Amino acid sequence: MSVAWIGILLSINRFARIFTNTIIARACANYGFRLMTIVAVGMAVLSTAGYGFASGIVSWILFRISWGLSYSVLRISAISYSLDHERKGFSLGLSKSVQEAGPMLTLLIAPPLLFPLDPKNIFLILSIASIPAFYFALKLPKKFGVVTPFSFKRFAKIPSTFNLLTFCSSILVEGIVVVTLGVLFLKHRENITVLTASILAASYLGYRRICLISFSPFGGWIADKYGLEKVFSTSFIVVLIGLIFLTVGYIEVGAIILFAFYSILSALTPGAASTKGSHVLDAVSENATWRDIGAALGTLAGGVLLESDFIPVFLLGGTIVMGVLFIFYANIMSKAFKYLTTEK
Repeated sequence: MSVAWIGILLSINRFARIFTNTIIARACANYGFRLMTIVAVGMAVLSTAGYGFASGIVSWILFRISWGLSYSVLRISAISYSLDHERKGFSLGLSKSVQEAGPMLTLLIAPPLLFPLDPKNIFLILSIASIPAFYFALKLPKKFGVVTPFSFKRFAKIPSTFNLLTFCSSILVEGIVVVTLGVLFLKHRENITVLTASILAASYLGYRRICLISFSPFGGWIADKYGLEKVFSTSFIVVLIGLIFLTVGYIEVGAIILFAFYSILSALTPGAASTKGSHVLDAVSENATWRDIGAALGTLAGGVLLESDFIPVFLLGGTIVMGVLFIFYANIMSKAFKYLTTEK
């Protein structure tokens, strides 16, 4: 299998979600989140086991798409149950933390198994380890507040200002920064080897995972206390500051700030998005789609930029665009707040 096909297989599940997020959200609303979650768990277990038996590109593509669809259900279901919780912020943060803890645990356990076991057995072990998810899916309540059938409006070809913020931030942080972090170390540090730059990048990406696990619940708790919109806006401003540090060459400081506050931002985004549309799931699924589009395009852009000298230029341009969009967004929210608080 060529390197190009590996890149396609690793990203095809995200591209599959781009076209199916709204369809899956409608199915969840119409048939119930409990049933859809049970089905998604089954698809996840089978697709993971299928990786071990895949015999060619076609079967790998099918299993990756299957996993992408199941992940979409699990993500929307987790967000919806969190939004139905009394403490929405903390519940969203805790949900994000648990979601990230699973992959991090697997990253620690699976690589050492590559030596004594073949990949087929490793995938079987991972699929068996996923089976307890059936128990938790069965324990979900059958009905809760946001389960109301509805018809989606046509997907907006032009995103709202809020979804543009999500789109741009996912391009930069989840795409370009993650892919090019090692190259940034090479460009801004003298006498550094490729191996050292790779180790540094891997360390900070590991730190990113730790932030997603630890800071997400903390950010949700703060949001419950001081207001989700305030914490979301504050986190976005600090993310911009982190990007500026990265752009001017302070890689370590920038990465520490950026990954810490983006973990809070990404956890709270679904909650902020849920208030932007006529229906909770409508708004959340559309926001998730723009995030998936941004992350997919950002990953591709990062790959193209790896051998260029324009990474700082793209980061600076993207940061400026995000800053301008945030000014528009803050202005819109300020007018909305004044309208709601003005006595008629």
